[in-house]
Amino acid sequence: MNDEAVVSAADLSVARLIGKEIHFAEGLLGFPDDRHFKFSRFNPGDGSESPFFLLESVDGALSFALIHPDLLSIQFHLPVFPELLDCLHAADGADLVPLLIVTVRDSVDGVTVNLQGPLVVNPYTLLGTQL
Repeated sequence: MNDEAVVSAADLSVARLIGKEIHFAEGLLGFPDDRHFKFSRFNPGDGSESPFFLLESVDGALSFALIHPDLLSIQFHLPVFPELLDCLHAADGADLVPLLIVTVRDSVDGVTVNLQGPLVVNPYTLLGTQL
């Protein structure tokens, strides 16, 4: 699959989320009181396109940079289990969108991606959870 096809597949999977509010019933790790988040595409301000998205808390002053794992040069497998499907009211794993939290430090060399605690969102129910 070429890079353009990967970007297109990732864009399609998150397109339903842009501008929507996502509910995380249990909050996110370390932030249990923040449960409602607005999802948007990150705008770098210079007119260029960015592979990043923003998850901004509606409940407080908290935000996270996110990236779809298909946009990274890694093998990422989303574990799908019955409790996850029930929690997000999903029929199967194909309905779910995985997103990874990006930590941005002082330089590009300091950017890290959290592979151990991915966010999983059902774009049809707008329910999410962190694994």
